[in-house]
Amino acid sequence: MIDKLKAFSLIALVMLGIYYIAITGREKELQNIKFINTDFKITKGVVIKKSLQKGNHIWVKYNVNGNYYEDSDGFTDYQKVKVGDSVDVKYSATKPELMITEFNEYF
Repeated sequence: MIDKLKAFSLIALVMLGIYYIAITGREKELQNIKFINTDFKITKGVVIKKSLQKGNHIWVKYNVNGNYYEDSDGFTDYQKVKVGDSVDVKYSATKPELMITEFNEYF
């Protein structure tokens, strides 16, 4: 009985840890989006990688004043996008490494 209680406690602790990481990650993402939307510019980027594992993500490379940045953003199944596509990128004027793509609902 004690072993089952220990196992259950361990599983519950791991689940709480995963939940905490997910919540804080989402909160950070929303803070970055809010920051981007306070002072932004729009440019074109190129999709350099696409992943359908653990959610749909694309990695985009874009140029701001001669500096190249790469970052990822999500997309949904109905948004047809492939590697090599050109996409609109909204980035922070003060921190250009922060961006969202046209596929983001907060664009």
